[in-house]
Amino acid sequence: MITQDEVQDFGTRFFNAVASGASAAEQAQFFLDPHARIYIAWNGATISFEDHERLHAQWINEHHSFGHFDLTPLNASPERVQARGTVYWQAEFPGAPTPKVIKAVVGEDWIIERAASGDLRFVLYVNTFHHFLPDSALLDL
Repeated sequence: MITQDEVQDFGTRFFNAVASGASAAEQAQFFLDPHARIYIAWNGATISFEDHERLHAQWINEHHSFGHFDLTPLNASPERVQARGTVYWQAEFPGAPTPKVIKAVVGEDWIIERAASGDLRFVLYVNTFHHFLPDSALLDL
């Protein structure tokens, strides 16, 4: 069964890839469907990997820290879990006036599957909310 440690490691590798400038094609490798989209539930947006790459390219000093996550087993074959929880996220707009750092707690709701290779892949990736901290820079998605 997919474990909490595996999910956190997988999520961390994805966040680190995005923060270090992963291309759309590199981001797609984390997903079962290479044409998947990231869903932003709180505003109805969907983001392609190309748009996600451009969005994150505008920031520096990007950081993610896992909060609490719950795993719900969904299926044994293929092996799937729903992972729901929170991530603290911050990223800086270089050269912007103060406040220039986005600071938010982000709700994450993922369906993750173990591929035939044994690697984990996102089946569905949803941001359910972004709670911006009082001193956060503004973000328009």
